[in-house]
Amino acid sequence: MFVTILGSGAALPIGARRCSAQVLNIAGFKLLIDCAEATQDRIRYNHLKLQSLSTILISHLHGDHFFGLPGLLSTMHLCGRTEPVTIVAPRGARQVIETTFDLTGNHIAFPIDWRELDFDEGLHRVFECRRCTVDAFPLDHSVPDYGFRITEVPPVSARRAPLVYAYCCDTAYDERILPHIAGADLLCLECTFSNEYERLAAERKHLTAGQAGRLARLAGVRQLLLTHISARFREPDLLLAQAAAEFENAVVAADNMRFEVGVGRSLPLPQPSDNEV
Repeated sequence: MFVTILGSGAALPIGARRCSAQVLNIAGFKLLIDCAEATQDRIRYNHLKLQSLSTILISHLHGDHFFGLPGLLSTMHLCGRTEPVTIVAPRGARQVIETTFDLTGNHIAFPIDWRELDFDEGLHRVFECRRCTVDAFPLDHSVPDYGFRITEVPPVSARRAPLVYAYCCDTAYDERILPHIAGADLLCLECTFSNEYERLAAERKHLTAGQAGRLARLAGVRQLLLTHISARFREPDLLLAQAAAEFENAVVAADNMRFEVGVGRSLPLPQPSDNEV
């Protein structure tokens, strides 16, 4: 199991960091998690063919997590896709996509299995296949927002504990999520601000680096991957130091990073490509 970071920035795309998107690969099965602007471009750049994606998880409908989805679906159609796509997203996502296509005269020839989320407590199973299960849980943000706990379904002969990947972005500090991320092999958690901006983080319902580290420590996760970095921080050393003061085994995500879940190491970057479909 490994994750490819397509975008690790918050709100504003800058040269080194695009906005939120990543692909989780579980023994060849690929989940797209969030879909900011230019996600389809970053997918091709990282040799992750659009047509290999059959399941998309959207945490919330803020533009830096969602505005790339209409274009991605349209490109899938233009490239001849006929296989269905499952989209797990907060309620309202379907209306946005369908209205966009209606007003622009576009259409999609392949079926979409919409699974819209509309609950404010607890852990809910929202997707399962032979490779993984996905459970969603609410986060504390300015719009309906959900985290995901993705659990590997290992082969019968594996005789080992399944790997768990947890994703939480965006959220205020909220210890109610601890049971839902507990024991994850890799927790990908937002880290928008440094500790000096704690008041601003609370106002905007985001985390500081120290708060992210504290949640990782309290949840007993194996490793912490920090993402959703504000454009204020061109160098991540400060954020990493503040998170590591609470939880030592932390890494700051970088765009185009490939990170192996459960092993805790970066994989070699693929050679850039603009031709993958």
